[in-house]
Amino acid sequence: MLAVARSYRSEVHKLRRPTTVAAMGVLAALSVLSTVLTFALAKDGPPSAFGSSDGLLPPLPALATPAGLVLGFRIGSTFTGLLLLLLCAAMLATEYNQGTIRMIFMREPRRVSWLAGRMGALLSILAVALVGAFVISAATAVLMAQIRGVDTGQWWTDDALRRAGKDYLNVLVGTTCFAIAGTTLSLLIRSTTAAVLIAFAWTGPLEHIIENAWPDATRYLPGLVFANISTGGNSIAGYRGPLLLGILYAVALATVGITSLARRDITA
Repeated sequence: MLAVARSYRSEVHKLRRPTTVAAMGVLAALSVLSTVLTFALAKDGPPSAFGSSDGLLPPLPALATPAGLVLGFRIGSTFTGLLLLLLCAAMLATEYNQGTIRMIFMREPRRVSWLAGRMGALLSILAVALVGAFVISAATAVLMAQIRGVDTGQWWTDDALRRAGKDYLNVLVGTTCFAIAGTTLSLLIRSTTAAVLIAFAWTGPLEHIIENAWPDATRYLPGLVFANISTGGNSIAGYRGPLLLGILYAVALATVGITSLARRDITA
């Protein structure tokens, strides 16, 4: 535990770098952009389909429901997850490319403890950054509601606040799964360029191409499963299925990454 705590403090200090701050700023900007587009492109229509993630453009009446306050934040969570996947894939692989990880393990040979502290620091900062993005997105939603003439009376009820809290937790769990996947990928590949390209190609075009040919892919492919957790599920996969499978994926990926870090030679 002492080694984990030391690693945590060290990584929190390193994550104060301008590049990390810029990445968190991009995360907030994506949430704002998603909220603006959700309101700007919404059209009249029945709100009965609200609650699924099948469409990226909910009808305007759906924005007046208790979940409308953070609907843009929830829809944009898929892009947030992709950003975290790429960031985590690049960050740890860079340690291998620059040779700094060898110096780290000369001072701290307990590799698994170091990794636990590192991930704890990253996820702590992620949780704080998501709170910031959540608040900014909600403020943007209030402004856009005034512009589009959306009734916000249901946004401040107890039910709305419970939904908002649940949406935040879903996004946090989904992005955590993306972060674990990116970290594992970097531990296995150890090349910044290759890790980023594979992460982007798989969760971007490849999974969606497979989904177009096989709709049930949204139930099983890891990137789609993690995205479904973040958005609260959809009409095809539901919510509990992706949540359980996503946790299993995250545990399996973490196990593979830890095993690779503990057993492989650092120079390999």
